[in-house]
Amino acid sequence: MARHHMLLAAALLVVGAALPLYGQQPGQAPGANPPRVKAPRSPGAPTGKVLRPRQLPSGLPSAGNAAAGAPAASAPAAAQPAAVVTPQAAVAVPAAPSNAFTAGLAMPPFSGTGDAARYVYLRTLARNIDSATVALVGIYRNTSGQPMAGATSPTTLSARERERWTRCRDLYWDFDSFASGLQSVREGLPANSALQRAAAALDTALTENEALAECDNLASMISAPAQWDPWAEQYANSARHFYSDWYTQVREAHERDRALVVALNALLPAGQALPVPPGLPRTAPYAGAAIR
Repeated sequence: MARHHMLLAAALLVVGAALPLYGQQPGQAPGANPPRVKAPRSPGAPTGKVLRPRQLPSGLPSAGNAAAGAPAASAPAAAQPAAVVTPQAAVAVPAAPSNAFTAGLAMPPFSGTGDAARYVYLRTLARNIDSATVALVGIYRNTSGQPMAGATSPTTLSARERERWTRCRDLYWDFDSFASGLQSVREGLPANSALQRAAAALDTALTENEALAECDNLASMISAPAQWDPWAEQYANSARHFYSDWYTQVREAHERDRALVVALNALLPAGQALPVPPGLPRTAPYAGAAIR
């Protein structure tokens, strides 16, 4: 029993000697920085770290470009100065005509400033009036100049007759834009008596060109016949009015347009003069009509 107590006491002495060695830390070298102690952080407190995207070496594609299969640039592109738009380079886009029907010759209202801009507008207007006139003459060349006999509904009209009224309707709206366009540019014209007289005479001729409106009525009779009752009577009256008057009125506007070109050419810079359109015959282009 005494021996057992002696052995237990010896074991306790060995364990007690080992414990100081287990908790001992290596000594700090002379001149070294003191050991870093991590301060405790309360839950939810910011860490103080800021995450930034990793910068790629020059010439390597970004992750987005690489995913899209974009080729890597061989060298970073040099920074280019922003383009400067000068007033001369800025081109104003004219507003589209409010009506959906046009043969491609409609004129928006004049929105420029200065004599040079007015001359350019008048030059385009004069050319479009001539083009629209020639197109109209072509549509009704060698026609009878009379309503189609026995027409009681759109289905009794020939396909060619229906097409004529549809094309004429588009040109009517172009002529309507010519009248409003000329009125928009007349105010502010330079004090040139020849140009002002020519513009005023053309304005009057375009305003009095009322027979072309029948093309819009007749095209509507074809697309919406239920709105025109009695159909046969209204078709005959509108077509008769158109055939008897349109050519005289359009030719008068064309003559005034030719006079405008002559007056305008005297003011345009060299190289911008318009050829004066040839005059139209006095006789309508109907089949069997004697041209004079």
